[in-house]
Amino acid sequence: MAQQIGADGIHLLHALEQAEAPADLSDVASVQLLRQVWQQYYDLSGGTAKWRAGPQDSSGAGIIRSPYDPEARTGKKRETTWFGYRVHLTETCAIETTEGVQAAVLPQLIVQVQTTVANLQDVDMTQVIQEDLAQHQLLPTEQIVDTGYIDAELLVSSQQQYGIKLVGPVLSDNSWQAKADQGFDVAHFQLDWQHLQATCPQGQRSARWSPAGDRMEVVFASEVCAACPMRSACTQSQTTGRVLHLRPQAAHEALHARRQEQQTQAFRQQYATRAGIEGTHSQAVRRMGLRRARYDGLDKPIPTEYPAGINRTPHRHSRGH
Repeated sequence: MAQQIGADGIHLLHALEQAEAPADLSDVASVQLLRQVWQQYYDLSGGTAKWRAGPQDSSGAGIIRSPYDPEARTGKKRETTWFGYRVHLTETCAIETTEGVQAAVLPQLIVQVQTTVANLQDVDMTQVIQEDLAQHQLLPTEQIVDTGYIDAELLVSSQQQYGIKLVGPVLSDNSWQAKADQGFDVAHFQLDWQHLQATCPQGQRSARWSPAGDRMEVVFASEVCAACPMRSACTQSQTTGRVLHLRPQAAHEALHARRQEQQTQAFRQQYATRAGIEGTHSQAVRRMGLRRARYDGLDKPIPTEYPAGINRTPHRHSRGH
């Protein structure tokens, strides 16, 4: 059946390329989609359509998973895999207090919703959501998010651009030194940002500090590291010295501070507030069919006005599939 469908499709595409075919038909969106799907799912060499073992993205526009909804994509979050889109919800989580004592939990209002393709990562949406909240004068003082929405750069930009404290746990250092919990990870090095100098735990100074893309590369001399009695706890390289790759100073320091902060009980209590958004998410799934797309594609008219007067309150954040 796949071969027959492929043959029918390539017959139509060839017919549209003939001189007698109406010129504007090749530019019709459905024809362009047909051509893209056939290029991805069939080997068209030799003028025939041979079914592939799997789709190939040769157009740079992404794999089309369904010709009925070309914008739908496959998303994956831990053990959950789904096809379609991803929904991001933001709601208020203000608690009314009197002289520092909790008095009442205020109504929680959904103030921002974003729908994206399923394979767009959560971290790519944080700034987009913040920009929309700013446009509608709904910026919070704190935005409580899970790990997927936060990175070192966002910790800095959220505060600098919008005055938002981005609250959420960051990823742990994934270097082998940090994972082993017995080697010298970046936190063990003293960094002199003003003089562009790093000092290792054994008191040796770096030989070079230079830009490397969006990071800084700090290199220690190979002969110094070769003579170090703690070399095995610092680097596994047998030919070079220790190399550090650092984010810009503000992002590096914000990330280091958050990794320390999130180990405290006070942070855990503050972050626990985010649990309420999971209830909103669950209700949207059970009562409103959130996991079933009711129309094809991303485009849909949305309200242009938001209720005023809900700004400067903490927001908590979640995503739905």
